[in-house]
Amino acid sequence: MLQGLTQLLELQRVDDELVALQTEYDGLPGQRERIEAERSECEAQLAVAKQALQDTEGGMRQAEGALQDQEALLQKLEGQQFQVKSNDAYTALLSEMDHAREAISEHETKILEHMEAIEQTRAELEEAEKRAAETRARLDAERRAIDARDEECTAEIARLQALRAEVLPGVEGELLSHYERVAKRRRPPVILVREERCGGCRVGIPPQSFIEILRAEAIVTCGNCSRILIHADKLEPPAGA
Repeated sequence: MLQGLTQLLELQRVDDELVALQTEYDGLPGQRERIEAERSECEAQLAVAKQALQDTEGGMRQAEGALQDQEALLQKLEGQQFQVKSNDAYTALLSEMDHAREAISEHETKILEHMEAIEQTRAELEEAEKRAAETRARLDAERRAIDARDEECTAEIARLQALRAEVLPGVEGELLSHYERVAKRRRPPVILVREERCGGCRVGIPPQSFIEILRAEAIVTCGNCSRILIHADKLEPPAGA
């Protein structure tokens, strides 16, 4: 009988865990990148809200400055009323004063609009700051969890690699070589069978090959997927059983 069939299955179990852990470990940098991308997007949205408030406040200051200019102009024009000498000049002065009053009214309206806009953008900024704080807290927690999982995976991978090194000597050399060749292309490389069908690719096993599986005197592989086929009844009992 082939030696090391039970150890071969134990090796496959260890390798399956190693592959899964290594895949998870290899994906951790991508999760960190996702977190940083989300953090950058959060900060960008907050910056947009801050800039919107600054722009609105800037518009308010401009409107207030323009209002002051027009009020000063109106005051100046009103002071000139008693200095003009002709009716035409007086009519022109009154027209300029009317234009100044219209401009004052327009700027006062703009100031009211800016006040409403400032109130709205401040509320939006407060909401953006609240969302940013919640997002930062969540992302920080996710980052800590990823860092902790990084350490866990590193330790578990080391443990499994040590266990693999203990199992390897119990697997016959030719059996191990074939196992490793198949494992590079598909998983699992070893299939336990009880009927005349490969449990990996579901293709039927020829009767002669199934007889050889029952004999367990040589390596038998699936003619379709090359997986090693072992009958469950041919496994050695665990040590101490």
